[in-house]
Amino acid sequence: MKRKLIFAMMIAIGFTCFAANPASDFDYDMSPDGSGVMIKKYKGTSTKVDIPETIEGLPVVQIGDTDDIFGETVFPHTMYTKSQNIPYTVTVPKSVKVVGTQAFASLKGKITIDTTKLTKIGRGAFSGSDLTGTVVITKGCKLGASAFEGSKITAVVIQEGVESLGEESVVSGFVFASCSNLKSVTFPKTLKSIARGSFNNCANLTEVIIPEGLKIEYADDGDGFTFKFCSSLNLATKAKIKATGYKGEF
Repeated sequence: MKRKLIFAMMIAIGFTCFAANPASDFDYDMSPDGSGVMIKKYKGTSTKVDIPETIEGLPVVQIGDTDDIFGETVFPHTMYTKSQNIPYTVTVPKSVKVVGTQAFASLKGKITIDTTKLTKIGRGAFSGSDLTGTVVITKGCKLGASAFEGSKITAVVIQEGVESLGEESVVSGFVFASCSNLKSVTFPKTLKSIARGSFNNCANLTEVIIPEGLKIEYADDGDGFTFKFCSSLNLATKAKIKATGYKGEF
């Protein structure tokens, strides 16, 4: 009987450890498209944040606002000197399709998110954050300027079907700029254009996988920012990049 009781307690503890944070830990509203819930702000006290998959019976489909030009981080503590370096462990459910402007900007700690499920990643969504690992961009996913700039990602895979990387405006871009841990980038055969400065200042980038014969239109063709300051690229890789139509510096 005693063993059964201990076993039941272990199961209960296990479920408690993996339970999502309660809805009361968040400021939320209906998502702009009406398909579910948008998380606007985290107001809980725990540094372990498991964003729930549903709130009030509706799926959580968006983290942060995309309509705000400047945007506010979902984690307000990152804006204050005394608390901005506190590490958080954040898990984003697969129900989320949109990450808004500055949503995870400057967030330290561990961020777990499946980017293959996203259809829109807003401006500066993960800029300056501790997001690490491989980022996969799928067909139909819209990328805002500086979406991953200055994050700790190690690889970028652009899947087949993607035609444009980053916002089309030449005054925007820098999607993966200044990612000091970025080492590998994979382009698809379908890629046709790259926004301004997308891989600027990725000093440890060593591998750029490019399909043979790929031709790309670079938004910064005049000033050549896309791969500028990518100082770890070898000559063979530089030649492959040049063959796509790049006229800028390294």
